[in-house]
Amino acid sequence: MTAANKLKTFGVIDPGPNVLLEVLRATTASEAVRHLEEKMRGAEYVQGRTYTQGGEDSLDGQDPAYLVYDLTDSGLDEEGLSGDDAGQVRAQAEEVGVFVSAAKN
Repeated sequence: MTAANKLKTFGVIDPGPNVLLEVLRATTASEAVRHLEEKMRGAEYVQGRTYTQGGEDSLDGQDPAYLVYDLTDSGLDEEGLSGDDAGQVRAQAEEVGVFVSAAKN
């Protein structure tokens, strides 16, 4: 595996209820969000979506938006995290950004 394809560990948070939805290993944050939605909603749903990084204003949009954090060097126990640990992730891990799942045009 090349350095460009190195897996990282990401935490994906639903910003509304401030819940850690999943801890995933992926090469990019947008790939982590795609994997999360595939688990939650199915492959057919994901095929009709695009995954892009947005800004804070994306949190108020119509499309699902997620806060993504890089847990790779955070010192957090990645396997021991649960939904209630969103605050701890936000305090200790590096924020990658807001990622939006939008319908393809």
